Amino acid sequence: MTDVVTVTVAGWTRRLTAALLTASVVAASAGCSLPTDPRTRPLPPSQSSPRPPSGTASAASGMPVVLRLGDHAVAATLTDTPPSRQLVAMLPLTVQLRDVWGQARAGRLPQTLTVEGGTPIHDPTPGGIYFWPPSGVIAIYYDDLGQAVPDPGLVPLGVVEAGLDRLADADKHATVLIEAAAATGS
Repeated sequence: MTDVVTVTVAGWTRRLTAALLTASVVAASAGCSLPTDPRTRPLPPSQSSPRPPSGTASAASGMPVVLRLGDHAVAATLTDTPPSRQLVAMLPLTVQLRDVWGQARAGRLPQTLTVEGGTPIHDPTPGGIYFWPPSGVIAIYYDDLGQAVPDPGLVPLGVVEAGLDRLADADKHATVLIEAAAATGS
């Protein structure tokens, strides 16, 4: 039992260290700093079910999509916003995702999205699907380590409805196929 607890704590510590180091590098390169006062950091949301990303249109009014990771399907809904509609126009889309932060899977889109009509946020939530404008990267958050995203912030695109654990448990480098749910019969 002690070995299991040690491995779990060690794994969590590695994830937290990697996430903080990555956030510090991103913030420093953007000319920002991370809050050091723990009272200024947001509290982590409940992990039981992802809430829609703040600053977005309702996911219910958007487009249902499926994110396929090998044999696993993750159900999501893209919100009805101009940036999300641009993403829908690219579907079906294959993206190489990497887990470099210990809280999100991220990969470069084949073309950048225009972010007019999207409301940037600085506090991503688990289950949120976001776009990082400076690098053209889509990020799907599966955990909240309590750090803020530097300017210009993330543009919300949608929310994972079911299967977030499958995304979190995927290999560090994973290929995901994003397609309209109607195209898959899901």
